[in-house]
Order: sequence, then C-alpha cells, then structure tokens
Amino acid sequence: MQVKLINYTPNPEQAIVQAAANCWQSVPREEILDHIIQAGHWTPLEFATFNFEISGVSRALTHQLVRKRVGVAFAQESQRHVKYNEDGFQYVTPPSIENHPKHFTYCGAPAQIIYKRAMMAAQAAYEQLIELGVPTEDARFVLPNACCSSIHVSINYHALIDLAKERLCSRAQWEIRELVGRMKDAVKEVSPKLAGYLQPKCYWLQRCPEIKSCGKVDKK
Repeated sequence: MQVKLINYTPNPEQAIVQAAANCWQSVPREEILDHIIQAGHWTPLEFATFNFEISGVSRALTHQLVRKRVGVAFAQESQRHVKYNEDGFQYVTPPSIENHPKHFTYCGAPAQIIYKRAMMAAQAAYEQLIELGVPTEDARFVLPNACCSSIHVSINYHALIDLAKERLCSRAQWEIRELVGRMKDAVKEVSPKLAGYLQPKCYWLQRCPEIKSCGKVDKK
C-alpha cells in the first residue's frame, strides 16, 4: 500500500481559521481552530482540502472507501480500459490468510495455497476470455475483490474527520484502517494539529457505540 499527499490547501489551519472568523466578523486567531472543532462548528473545516494518491490497495477496500460521498471526490483506475493479461494483476493477501497456520489444511492445502490458486485461476480465466475476443470491460467480471487498484482522493478536512471516526475504529476492516492511518500520517507532516483530531468515534463520544467493543473504552 502506498499513500501520498500530492497537494493540499496551503496553510490549511489558517484557511480554516479565516473562514471561521468571517462567520463572527472577528479577528482570525489561532485558538479559534480548537474552539470550533471542540464545539462542533465544523463547516469552516471544509475550507481545507487534502488530495491523496493511493495505490496497492484492493478493490474490496475501494468499494468501502467510495461509500463516503459528502465532501470527497474520487478518480479510480478503470478496469474497463486497463488490461491485466501481460504481467497479470497484482493482488492483496489478507493477513488472516498470509499468516494462517500452515498445518491447518483443506484437502491437504493450507490457506495460502488455496488463495493463490484462486488468484491464478482468475488470471487464467481473464486471459482466456481476452484471447477469445471478449471485451476487457466484460472479461473483468472474473477479477476478484483482491485485485489491486489505484485511486486519487480529494477530501476536505470535515469529511476526513468523519472518515477517521469510522475507519480508525478497531472494528473497521484491517486494510481500510491501515489506509486511513497512513492518510493521517501524511496530514501530520503538514499539520500535526489537524492530524491530532483524526481519531476513532470513541474519542469523540467518550464511549464505545459498537456492539462488540475492542475494550479500550467503556461502552457506557
């Protein structure tokens, strides 16, 4: 997985502060930022935008990511036009499969081999369909969710906080949790303060709303 912050609003903290100060016709001051975030006045946060280049992630992840609709834009690699029959498609292997004990087998094969065989079978089917003249946009139907993809994401800071609330939660799936963690690290390089507010929902609620809690925060 590769995550790059390719551009962003210059001085994002100041952009937010200036927008917030305009609401009350007050003098822009640094302390306004903490005040509006902690008070829940988040509209000015939308004046800071971050653009990420993301690659080496699965289509399973991007299907989850693009469900975020407000305050975000996506431009994803097209499987209709990108062919995978030369070098083959790259794929993501979940840790639960990669690290599965090899002495546990199904019909003599460990989880790693079963998974790899499935990827190889999908690749072979894809290539055969292409050779038969099936259009790329239709041959892609055999490609798995594990298939790697690249995607550009433009997201304002308000939406990024909302994304972090859900996807930094320990109950989120491992891959998208890692992605948002890396997005947070990238934001930290340009604004440690803004990165500091990218927290799971238990941070904001001071409780865990999940049915199955990780145990780090009291559910009450």
